Amino acid sequence: MTHRKKTKWIAVAAVVAAVSAANHAGRAEANGPAQWTDTQQEEFLKTADVKRREKLSVGVTGSERITLSSGEWTHDAHMQTVNESKPRFEGAKSVELNFRDFCLYNVAAYRLDRLLGLNIVPVSVERKVAGKTAALSWWIDDVQMMELDRYKKQLEPPDQADWNDQMYNVRVFNQLVYNTDANLGNLLITRDWKLRAIDFTRAFRWRRELAAPENLVRIDRRVYEGLRSLTNEKVQAELGGVLNKNEIAGLVARRDKILEIFDQKIARVGEAGVICDQAGH
Repeated sequence: MTHRKKTKWIAVAAVVAAVSAANHAGRAEANGPAQWTDTQQEEFLKTADVKRREKLSVGVTGSERITLSSGEWTHDAHMQTVNESKPRFEGAKSVELNFRDFCLYNVAAYRLDRLLGLNIVPVSVERKVAGKTAALSWWIDDVQMMELDRYKKQLEPPDQADWNDQMYNVRVFNQLVYNTDANLGNLLITRDWKLRAIDFTRAFRWRRELAAPENLVRIDRRVYEGLRSLTNEKVQAELGGVLNKNEIAGLVARRDKILEIFDQKIARVGEAGVICDQAGH
């Protein structure tokens, strides 16, 4: 290992230690099955007792980190309750019509992620907490840093090709859901260098066009096939309880445009130059 690479890995280790200490300070140790399934996580998030609530200092939606306990198992969750709608919203860079900031979009993102076989969005459920509708998302324990930190420190992932393919998948998903708040602070990196995407409260817009089609470079085979099988009926069945008809129509239209772009790329350069297999696995 060169001195330059060794220095970078020392920096990574320092970040991991700092994040781990911050995450566990003053908290009961998480416990539970050696490998939680999605179903187990959903049930726990829906039924476990709330033992502690803590406002988070990051973000603008007043989200909280809460500690849950079933008596036998203990784990944390990220809780958001935001539900704000405006016919016209003036952001820092643009004006948005039919604006909505909605906590349950996290639930829709989780369900859609699993339909595609992507597995980058944490389990998220709808639940009432203190009489208020909330989205509870599984707290990701093994985070070493945000992508924002990695980018600022110019840290290199151990497998650059796999990392690139993971990032391409994230970009496909953000285009599909029209995530207007996609930023490097909402991408988490686990200790084994897998990407996890959080906070979709400003996604699922009505728009039928893609925000940045130039970001569609490569796609995982399972995601490509998942998009092909993502019928309007399947979307309605899985997401209809969260998304309205305009949000679903926009999602399906963007799905069609994404597939059209990738099919054109495959026709030009061949499948090997466009489709990857099992990025992040």
